[in-house]
Amino acid sequence: MDKINWNENFKIRLASCDDSMMLHDIVKLMVVKKLLKKHLKDRNFLRIYTEYEIKEGIICDAYLENIRTKECFAFEIQKSLTEKWKENTLNKYKDWEVYGFNSADLIIIPLKDCPEEINKISDWLNQFIF
Repeated sequence: MDKINWNENFKIRLASCDDSMMLHDIVKLMVVKKLLKKHLKDRNFLRIYTEYEIKEGIICDAYLENIRTKECFAFEIQKSLTEKWKENTLNKYKDWEVYGFNSADLIIIPLKDCPEEINKISDWLNQFIF
């Protein structure tokens, strides 16, 4: 099993500096903060990376590994959830497994449902954080 890359752990990477990605990046930051808060007791056993390649050609917006519980989560934050995008994304993640872990799950966060106020975004995101 790979060691935690402490130089990259908990850092927020941006896929684009385009202004159209502002809400996406704010939500990504809040997801990482909420994951850290939710798993505070396991912090030394967490790997949380953003813009992380989980397998060849598949880069998720945020990635969580909990070494203690042997759980993995990939988060995809998407502005428009078309049926074609969902189908393609679910096919990409269909056989996703992480060696030595009990589970590897995909969580899709639909930005179209996201509130515009920061405090409301925080409450809205709670439904995606396990």
